[in-house]
Amino acid sequence: MRLYLAGFKSFAAPTEILLPDARVAIVGPNGCGKSNLIDAIRWVLGESSARQLRGQALDDVIFAGSGQRPPASLAVVELTFDNSERRLSGAFAAFDHIMIRRSLGRDGQSRYEINQIRVRRRDVVELFLGTGVGARSYSVIEQGQINRIVDARPEELRGYLEETAGISLYRERRRETETRIAQTQDNLSRLADLAEELGRQQSQLERQAKAAERYRVLQQQRRRLLAEQAAVQHVLAERARAVIFDAWQAADTHAQTLATQLATLEQTLAAAEQTRQTAQQHLQHVQAQQYPIAAERAQCEGHLGALAARLDSVVQQRQDDLVQRERLATAITQQQREHTQWEAARSALEQQRQALQEARADAQSELRAADVRLSEIRDAWRQAHEQLAQPQQHWAAARAEHAALDRQRQRLEASPPTVAASAHEIAALQQHALALESQLTQVNSDQAAVEAALHTQQADLAEQEVQGAAIQARAQVAQKTWDTLQAELKGLEQLLTHQPAHKSGTKTPAAESPFEPLIERLASARADAWWGHALGARIEAQCVDDLDVLGAEWVRAGSLPPSGFWVSPLTLPEEGPEAPHQSHELPAAVLSDAALTPWLTDWQHSRHPATSITEALAARHRLPLGHCFVLADGWQVGRHWLGRVAHDQAAIRLAQHARLNALHTECAAAEHRAHAEQAVLAQQQAELSAARQRLAELNRSLRDHEQHALRLQSQRADARRKYQHLVQIQAEQHASAAQRRDELARLAAECAELGRAMQVFAQAVDEATHTRDQLNTQQQAAEAAVQTLRRLAGEAAQHTQAAERAGDLNRHQIAQAQQFLARDQAQLAQIDARMTQFGDKIDALVAQKTERQAEHARILLKQEAIAIQEASALSEVAQHTEYLQKKQAERQTTQFAYSQAQRTAQTAAMQHAQAEVRSEHTEQALTEALMPLQDDRVTLDSA
Repeated sequence: MRLYLAGFKSFAAPTEILLPDARVAIVGPNGCGKSNLIDAIRWVLGESSARQLRGQALDDVIFAGSGQRPPASLAVVELTFDNSERRLSGAFAAFDHIMIRRSLGRDGQSRYEINQIRVRRRDVVELFLGTGVGARSYSVIEQGQINRIVDARPEELRGYLEETAGISLYRERRRETETRIAQTQDNLSRLADLAEELGRQQSQLERQAKAAERYRVLQQQRRRLLAEQAAVQHVLAERARAVIFDAWQAADTHAQTLATQLATLEQTLAAAEQTRQTAQQHLQHVQAQQYPIAAERAQCEGHLGALAARLDSVVQQRQDDLVQRERLATAITQQQREHTQWEAARSALEQQRQALQEARADAQSELRAADVRLSEIRDAWRQAHEQLAQPQQHWAAARAEHAALDRQRQRLEASPPTVAASAHEIAALQQHALALESQLTQVNSDQAAVEAALHTQQADLAEQEVQGAAIQARAQVAQKTWDTLQAELKGLEQLLTHQPAHKSGTKTPAAESPFEPLIERLASARADAWWGHALGARIEAQCVDDLDVLGAEWVRAGSLPPSGFWVSPLTLPEEGPEAPHQSHELPAAVLSDAALTPWLTDWQHSRHPATSITEALAARHRLPLGHCFVLADGWQVGRHWLGRVAHDQAAIRLAQHARLNALHTECAAAEHRAHAEQAVLAQQQAELSAARQRLAELNRSLRDHEQHALRLQSQRADARRKYQHLVQIQAEQHASAAQRRDELARLAAECAELGRAMQVFAQAVDEATHTRDQLNTQQQAAEAAVQTLRRLAGEAAQHTQAAERAGDLNRHQIAQAQQFLARDQAQLAQIDARMTQFGDKIDALVAQKTERQAEHARILLKQEAIAIQEASALSEVAQHTEYLQKKQAERQTTQFAYSQAQRTAQTAAMQHAQAEVRSEHTEQALTEALMPLQDDRVTLDSA
């Protein structure tokens, strides 16, 4: 059992107290609220006495406020019982939990509710009759009540015993029966009073009956007077009918006359209309003639404008040509003046050039003479130099030969030790060559092994690169797939976040609810669109475990959500109520997730799947009331109806949620695949890097071995060459050793002879040196004279070349000026020719303009004539139109008079008919009025 208080006495804040056992004692210090809890239980069970609740008025139970809290406006107490054993009876016996709620506002109005259903206080009291639970029952024992029971009088003690034995229920029913009997007796007393009252009214009714008899006699007299009045009215009506008939005949005659006049006017109007049409046709003909003339006039104006534009253009071009002609004439005059100046400068330069050429010829003759003298001096110097060089050469050769002989003698003397050293060197070279051969063999074997490993590693590297490319392609595909799914997932999540839950756009509180939406469970179970069509807006329901708990929370909150659905699973106890009726003859929708069935049973049992509209229409007669078939495309078929929602948002949102769940799964799988592929790719790249590094190391090792082998081969070849060279040298040394010993004696004799020759050569050298010095002095003087002459010849040549260049420049400028002059004269001739042509064109254009203006004047005259004809035709049309309007006005007047006459005739005919009807009514009324008189006469005669 649970007790909830809010705003009741000292419980200002919402307070919830659980009472777990059948017997609960409330203890505590004074003033802690024990009595207030007892008062709350008694108050919610229906206590209506303020004195029993220790107060002066019922609103004393509302929290009155304190220094820290404001007064409450509402007192609420809820008491929840466990009824799983079905101890209670009545309308609420089927509920597992019974929640009694009582609220009281400041207006003094109490509100009772049982399981959120509005009830009366009597319903609350009757619910607990015979159970021992009540506002003043023994089940609630307050402080001091034990003493009151012990000290109770027999009557009070009997009440406690009857309540304990369950007799109070029957006593209450007896009291209610006695109350109903007393009410019945009161009703019988009231009926007796009514009978007495009706007896008193009987005499009054008799007096009213006598008055009614007198009324009947007066009514007969009235009918007789009415008959007389009707006879008089009949006579008057006959006279009025005769007068109206005469008036109708006169109106008919007048209408015929007006009809004749109307026919005449219509004929006149037709003739006037024909005349107007003729005038209108004439006007159209005149306008048709005017249109070509206006077009021709516009064309002429266009030609005149074009001619004027061309004339202006020609005049402007002529003015431009005149300006250009003046500019060219000025340029020609300027060029002629410059040409005269260039001719004078050319003459002066020509004279200067001739003088320079003469000076150049003189200088060249002197230069040739100087060259001859210089050549003679050079020949003499060369001869002297040769004479001096020959003894020097002989002396140097002898001296060199002497030195060579000394060196050869010394070498020959030192030959035996050199030969011995060569023999030792040859032995060392043989040993070094053998060592190089063994090293080269080892290097070649190592190089072969390295090359084999290199080829193997290259093959492995190529295979790994192919595998790496394939893995990278798969990784890129996986990454691209994951990116695509992620983009679709974000877009769908954004769409579902901003999309309203219902078509109307009203967001339900489910968006902030802690419960899981039903649509999420359906999407997780991969439900198809059929469930969206079948459930509709209820697909947005929130799944709660207990609706009672949810309702209690709403009650405590004091407000309900504006909209939404909440659903709890259907529980079927062993002896509880049966599940909703499901026809075994009709198909039922099945979900792959059986755990969802309890959540959908309450809504699903009236919806049946169908494969086609034909099948649904054929089987609709077997549907129970309230059931229908639902198709996958949204069509629904009931027993007497069918239809389809234009835009089923439930099915769309279910598909979106299903796609969202699928995207989550696919994204996770794609991300896992992408990570796996990335890991494999990273591993493959690491292996590839390691393989490339090993390949690079093998390449370096191979290059090192190759270089080492080349070095060894080079060393071996050098050793072989050196060995062969040493062997050859050794043989040559052994062969020439004897020859050198023979030459030593010969060289000694030659050295003595060369010494004597060297002394003779030294004397000849001294003489030749003196002669050479004299010739050098003469040569230097001759070269200085030649240099002076050459300098003078160069200056003369420079002056000549400058004069020639100036003459060439003047000739070029004169030729260019002559070309410019010829070109300007040609342009001037062209301008004159163009001006002549432009003058001819201007004359022709002026003539054309004169012709166009004359033609334009003729067109204007023709247009004026046509305008006069058009004005005449328009005036004629206006006259005919005015005449036609006048005739139409007369026709309308005649028609109005004719219609007026017809209305008068119709009115007269109607009045005549009404007079006949009144006459008939008068005759009938007279007959009816005479019938009572005849009856009275017959009665009198019989009397």
